[in-house]
Amino acid sequence: MATPTAGAALGNELRAGTVAKVGSTKRIQELNGMLHSNRPNVDITRARAYTKVYRETEGMPSLMRRYKASAEVYRTLSDNVYDYEQLVGWPTKRIRGANFAIELHAHWLAEDLPNLRDRTYDPFEITDEDYKELEEDLLPYWKDKTMAVQWGHYVTPEEWDRAQFGGVSDVSNYLCANGSHFIPAWTEVIQHGFVKYYEEAKALLAALDPNDPASIDKRIFYHGILEVLEAIRDWGERLSASCARRAETEKDPQRKQELEKMAEMMKRVPWGPATSFYDACETAWAVCFFLFVEGAGPSITWSRFDQYMYPYYKADMEKGILTPEKAMELIEELYIKVTSNVWFQSTQMAYIFGGYYRYPHLDVGGLDENGKDATNELSYLCLRAMRYVKTTSPAVSIMLHQKTPDALLYEACELAAEGMGHPSFFNCESLYSMLEHRAGGLHGYSNYTRKDILKFGSPIGCVEPGAEGLQYGHTDSGIINVAGCVFAAVTNGKKATGVDGSLCGEVVTYESGAPESFQSFDAFYEAVKGQVKYAIDECHANLLICEKLLAEQFNLPTFTILLDGALERAVDATAGGAKVNIGPTMQMVGFGTLVDSVAAIKKVVFEDHAATLAEVAEACMKNFVGYDALRAKLLAAPKYGNDDDFADDIAADLWKWFADCTMVLKMYRGHYCDAAIQMVQSNVGYGAMTGATPNGRLAGQPISDTMSATQQADTNGPTAAARSYGKLDFPAYTNGTLLNMWISQSELLAQS
Repeated sequence: MATPTAGAALGNELRAGTVAKVGSTKRIQELNGMLHSNRPNVDITRARAYTKVYRETEGMPSLMRRYKASAEVYRTLSDNVYDYEQLVGWPTKRIRGANFAIELHAHWLAEDLPNLRDRTYDPFEITDEDYKELEEDLLPYWKDKTMAVQWGHYVTPEEWDRAQFGGVSDVSNYLCANGSHFIPAWTEVIQHGFVKYYEEAKALLAALDPNDPASIDKRIFYHGILEVLEAIRDWGERLSASCARRAETEKDPQRKQELEKMAEMMKRVPWGPATSFYDACETAWAVCFFLFVEGAGPSITWSRFDQYMYPYYKADMEKGILTPEKAMELIEELYIKVTSNVWFQSTQMAYIFGGYYRYPHLDVGGLDENGKDATNELSYLCLRAMRYVKTTSPAVSIMLHQKTPDALLYEACELAAEGMGHPSFFNCESLYSMLEHRAGGLHGYSNYTRKDILKFGSPIGCVEPGAEGLQYGHTDSGIINVAGCVFAAVTNGKKATGVDGSLCGEVVTYESGAPESFQSFDAFYEAVKGQVKYAIDECHANLLICEKLLAEQFNLPTFTILLDGALERAVDATAGGAKVNIGPTMQMVGFGTLVDSVAAIKKVVFEDHAATLAEVAEACMKNFVGYDALRAKLLAAPKYGNDDDFADDIAADLWKWFADCTMVLKMYRGHYCDAAIQMVQSNVGYGAMTGATPNGRLAGQPISDTMSATQQADTNGPTAAARSYGKLDFPAYTNGTLLNMWISQSELLAQS
């Protein structure tokens, strides 16, 4: 009988909480144990800093207030230094803390606070003192000023409900997650330090012509950027002093020497250029948590870590001051630290995106700017480090192409065999094709050059294509539950009763026609598309308002600093400062459920005439109670994921059609919308808001995951499923596609 791998067995122990101290060295084991011994907790440092500054700056320009608030956050961040660590700095006072964005979250937190400690999904610890300050002082100031509240001034109460709790067309994630899905200019900031941007901003400010009308706003911009950068410089000095104080009282001579070395390092970086692999790792960590503190969303991405870090690794190896084992220990520590950055969300959003996970990403392999294989020693170490440290973050990925060395692929498979979900596998060809058309419209091209794509292109977050330092925009924004759309198509726009969310039993989209009015499959199919298009258009209109609010009031100076050319343009990231502006994007959820529902109606109603569409509609509204025979027929209809063209042809048509509808939409910053299908976990939350669907799925049950076949519907095995997926046009989804396939051990190994 086959037995679980050692990695999978250890993974089960980790999930059960019986082991945590894992890693390649004693140091890493202790740090991992420290991480797992702390529960996710709320930190109000950022909330307190923002409230202080906004109270002091009433009447000042919005951009000035925002930049001053960011600077105040950096000036007040913790300077804690813990045992065993070599990389310095924490985004919160306690490990696994969340420095949340009160200016985005106050409206829901005012309601959720009493249940925060013991809510079912993603509970957070909070001290009694911080709870009281939030409840009595901070939340009352902000709860009527958040982005969601301001967006509500532009829409009707019914539109508010539909777009956040209706379960079909949803913008709730975008309203509360500004500052996400970003690849900063890693190569530049590590090579030159933040001082480079400081000198650049000073020179640009000095060059302004006071008689140029454009200089008015630019002067505010540059003064604010300088204040933020000075706060980052001062943070490094504070951390250096903290390490020095710890060294003075340290009894262990080896640890004392480490602390003295850390104090010296913090005098160099992240303010100045990295001079070693150790320095480069410290800058990478600092930049990561600065961005997580400033932004409220997920997916600050390490990108092509093995490429921009390799020069420092190679130089130190040649000098004899670094070994592969020491480098891997630093990488493992980075993995532990980034895992400590937990995502803080409302109860509603935690239900959809639960698990505290902030989707950081680290990529290895790929091609260089000349189209040659870019694999190096660090590529292997990054994969191997995850096998030892076994953290959930970052999402380690391998970028595959025809020249990928077999040895690297073998190393990736060794990691996959551990059963932790690492690594993800990305096809460079598809990724690069997506980037070529990113935000360029249905038949257009992005502003990327081929060199940009080859050198800097990599996935962000889940699977979204991006490029280091060249792109900004929220890639997880508009959400379209197409399973809910097909339900609306058979019920004339109504939502089911007895499911989660608002507007139950009411029209949640529009009346596309009573079921008895459709005399042909083509007529019904057009109604399905009409429901999806209605949801897309409504979502787009709401996202435009959100973009406007972000550009005017919710600016991000550190993101802007780390965008190539944004300082010269004097335009904040949220207002269009990037070379390539993307997002908000349109995410499709429940694709397999949509396809299988349409295929079932085509087969059972319009080909076999075994039921009427009105009967199917009534059965769905009644959750199939009393309709067991009809449900059996619907379940037996052809299903997507079995290499059956009956269903797969519908899938290919709806797939391309959704992308075409999305990519013609113009966004607020002047670019075009991108389509995506990659919302992990969301199929559970949106399934809870969706009635029974014509594929036989019961009300409230999860809808299909990502672009994968409906759960347990791909009955012809993984190769047949793969052939179905291969019929889809992946590059058409310029914001990325995600496929989850679970292959049981019995399908790979002969049973004895």
